[in-house]
Amino acid sequence: MYGAPIWSTAAQKRAYIRQAESAHRRACLRVIGGRPHVSYEAKYVLAGIPPLALLTDERARLYGRRRENAGNEERLATLSKWQEAWDRSTKARWTHRLIPNIRVWIERRHGELNYHLTQLLTGHGFFKHHSRRYNHNQSAQCPVCDSSIENAEHVFYQCPRFSEERESLHSLLHEVMTPESTTRLMLASEPNWLAVASFARSVVIRLRDEGTDRR
Repeated sequence: MYGAPIWSTAAQKRAYIRQAESAHRRACLRVIGGRPHVSYEAKYVLAGIPPLALLTDERARLYGRRRENAGNEERLATLSKWQEAWDRSTKARWTHRLIPNIRVWIERRHGELNYHLTQLLTGHGFFKHHSRRYNHNQSAQCPVCDSSIENAEHVFYQCPRFSEERESLHSLLHEVMTPESTTRLMLASEPNWLAVASFARSVVIRLRDEGTDRR
């Protein structure tokens, strides 16, 4: 962020920072092990890295300040602006449902993301509802549940195809996991995080294999 006070005004003009934003987003995508079409908003939150425009604004505000706690104050201000944007956004609403509070998520003491867990947290993956966005000839309907759309919520929390994996997870967590309780349970302890990650891996691999068999 060298020179941020100088070019922070230019950051308001998309053409000036488009290239920098692209690199920033690719870095976030690598951190979360996500798929390319994950929204920018979800990439930033999952990676725990504020959007570039907010970071440049923060560095500009810090320029010239000498108070010892200035960095903490400005980071809190950045988090507040980021949270407001996250709450207002119409994108990544599934991720927002799972992770409504950015600060709680990014200040966690354990837990790394991977390709399988990120599919649970973004809703982007081997779900028929997601695949249908790119192949309109494909049905989004669950092959087992006649009246249900095969999306992340259905697959991970409802579909009987994965009842055995789900019951094993609930036994380890000592609680039934819902979308609203998912990250609370994951952040409660490292064993919980690993249990949810293992569950996500099992479900995603089976879902991928089923999709391969159908083709």
